[in-house]
Amino acid sequence: MQKTMPLPAAKSPAAATAAAVLVAGLALAGCGGTAASGTSGAAQAGASASVPYPVAVGNTWNYKITTGGDSGTTINKMTAVTPAAAGQQVTMLTTDHVGSVNGSARETYLFHTDGSISYPLGSFSPGSGVTVTSNGVVWPPASVIASGKPSQSTLNISIKAAGQVLSTTAHVTVQGAGTATVTVPAGTYQATVVLVTERLSIVGITASIQVKTWLAPGVGPVKELVNTNEGSATSVVAEEELLSFTKG
Repeated sequence: MQKTMPLPAAKSPAAATAAAVLVAGLALAGCGGTAASGTSGAAQAGASASVPYPVAVGNTWNYKITTGGDSGTTINKMTAVTPAAAGQQVTMLTTDHVGSVNGSARETYLFHTDGSISYPLGSFSPGSGVTVTSNGVVWPPASVIASGKPSQSTLNISIKAAGQVLSTTAHVTVQGAGTATVTVPAGTYQATVVLVTERLSIVGITASIQVKTWLAPGVGPVKELVNTNEGSATSVVAEEELLSFTKG
């Protein structure tokens, strides 16, 4: 579910910090993930009608990642699904093998009965120095995504870097962008397209990242395209495509 896409190194330490926070902030159930953060997704909680994202222990998504000249795979596996007051609490284990990056991380999400999803991230990954101090990201129900109406969230973030503790607020927008046919190694799907955009300013750098996700009925995220901008730096692009989906 949550995932992280490893991005090429930024041109300055400030830009690198901003980029790392951005990628970490988008940790929702999308395609893959590295031990430092994540991207996007949507789901079906209980019997609610939403953008289809199957929820069951053992559900496993295997993705191909291409980014910055490196390629590899990432695996997302639901390891626990438990009842919660708002719906279902889902634990996702992400394991990455991309270039020199090999690691795993767990993320927890709440799949609400109205079809929305929220995730209060907490610490992004061991040793990252990035922590969400309050708020979280919310994916709206399918009806809102289908309408194209933007949904806003904020993340208050604390970053430990170079002996300093920095604070910033990331602004996240989730918005539906219609439907499209998409072909990936796992097959051809008629998918719902969702855009997630995150913006923040830190150490004098204004950065943004947009994740475009294709979600297929009964499968979930089948493709993701990531574009980032840090200050005046050129955009970098990362891509993930579904290799296989296995039901638990």
